Amino acid sequence: MAGFSTKHYLAIGITVALIVLFMFAPRHAGDVVASAEEVANNEPPTVENQIDSALAIIASESPMQGILLLRQIAEENPSNFRAQYHLGRFSAQTNQWEKVVERFDIVQKIDPEFAESNYWLGMAKLNLGKTVEARAHLQAFLEMDQNNSELREEAQTMLNQIPN
Repeated sequence: MAGFSTKHYLAIGITVALIVLFMFAPRHAGDVVASAEEVANNEPPTVENQIDSALAIIASESPMQGILLLRQIAEENPSNFRAQYHLGRFSAQTNQWEKVVERFDIVQKIDPEFAESNYWLGMAKLNLGKTVEARAHLQAFLEMDQNNSELREEAQTMLNQIPN
């Protein structure tokens, strides 16, 4: 009977090492991310950190979980611009036009100089058939925002769709 060669011992050693590594490895990728965030952020979570986390969850495999977290943040912090803004944008992506109006009305109250609110309110009002209000918001957006050429072009296209 032949004995084990160095190659056999090496193969057995590598196999045992892999088994041990797999036994102690995290079970979910989220565990790795969460533990890395905990190490990196040895400070109490802020609302802004919570919003960032919610947006990361929305961009991952569980968007509804992230939306629910973002809604909770907005309910607890109704004057938080970022929470309201992102909820308004996500509402527009799902054609929930009443929600878009609700969120961007809040955003506009928080920061009346934020021109993009008028863009989203104009789009929502147009989709709700409120053409007079849509026209007013879209014109206000075009007057206030001179930088965002993409949204300006879309706003002008929407204005051109509204009958006189």
